[in-house]
Amino acid sequence: MNQGIHSTVQSLQTKVIHRWCPKWYEAFSDHDLGGFYERLGAGFKPLLIGQRRLVTQCRQLSIYSHVSLNGNKTIYKNLKAQFEFILTRYHDPQTGLWHFALDDDGSVKDRDCDLYALAFVIFSFSHYFRASGDVRAKKAAQDVLALILTRFRAPGMAGFVEALSPDFQPLPRMRRQNPHMHLLEACLFAHETWNDPAYEAVADEMVSLFDEFFFDSENDALYEFMTNGLDPHPDKRDHLEPGHYFEWVWLLKKHALMKSRSAMHDKTCLQLLTWANKHGWDALYGGIYDTVDGHGRLVSDTKRIWPFCEALKANALMLDAAEDRQAIKDRVAEMVRIFETKYMQERGFWTEWLNRNLTPAADYMPGTTPYHVYFGIMETWEILESRGESKSLTSGWRSRLYEWRRWASRCVKTAKSIINGSEQNPP
Repeated sequence: MNQGIHSTVQSLQTKVIHRWCPKWYEAFSDHDLGGFYERLGAGFKPLLIGQRRLVTQCRQLSIYSHVSLNGNKTIYKNLKAQFEFILTRYHDPQTGLWHFALDDDGSVKDRDCDLYALAFVIFSFSHYFRASGDVRAKKAAQDVLALILTRFRAPGMAGFVEALSPDFQPLPRMRRQNPHMHLLEACLFAHETWNDPAYEAVADEMVSLFDEFFFDSENDALYEFMTNGLDPHPDKRDHLEPGHYFEWVWLLKKHALMKSRSAMHDKTCLQLLTWANKHGWDALYGGIYDTVDGHGRLVSDTKRIWPFCEALKANALMLDAAEDRQAIKDRVAEMVRIFETKYMQERGFWTEWLNRNLTPAADYMPGTTPYHVYFGIMETWEILESRGESKSLTSGWRSRLYEWRRWASRCVKTAKSIINGSEQNPP
């Protein structure tokens, strides 16, 4: 990629580590109850919506664990407390199951045990272990994998059930490829962390499910919703999400790396990328549609932020394998431009949803989204770094500027606290 794109991505990497993550950590952390808030509103103020999902807690833990190895560790001194909050509040030691959600007061709201959420327990605990060396994270992740393998098997069918009730009964829900995709992601990172063949075996199984059931290569169709037998669900056959096409590109490439066969999935990855770039991209306004059908016709013309982040790293990954390298370079440059001007603000606020014309369609920020933004930027930056691209000359002073801003902000808050305390308790 040209130096301009690389410099732009490196600028994003500097911002997400030194400015956005510290702000997110401070705003999403509930210093009274523990854990993380589910959603923020204007001014980074928490919005209490009556639930705090396990998946949100895990996604938040994963990014701060990862950034603690790449940034200022002193900001994340409370990661142990956040990990213990998840372990003690969401896990039932009597049954081994994990609660789907707590209420805002910390009481258990939903006791269903969800496959999608369990995938992120493994994912986040592998990242937390890398940052902390806490052996409890390794043991808990192993226990979760064992729970999935022994209790979530779909009887007489391929793959895993969506969720279990507190008495271990499969819940009657439409089956999806998405939880299996994130289980692949979790096992890839867990294997990378612990080199445990059990995670590799599950990762291989998820890729086999992709090849046999989820992706119809003849029709370029990556199906989202499935029947019990993992056939495309007739009511949802024309519900295709370009964002997941991009996400599978990244995961298949990571799986190939695990197998020490870097190009083993390149044909499929190029097929996924080409289709998503063509049919997911809005040629009129720019941006990536949430949902299209098998012919690329619109099902939903709204545009969430997360497909952008997945598309960024997928396109960067496939640069060497693509026939038209310049087209990918141009697409990445355009994506970054829209990302910076329409989705993200300098201070770390973001717009979760855009309308087709790129105007805001939501006024809140979910706690699950920073995972996409952070890892999308970091993975793209790492790809460019591995290519030996020249580094931005401005990244160093930007890092120091953000450090100074945080120091100044802390000083102002401390001063205000002292002044307010003096006013409330006069001598």
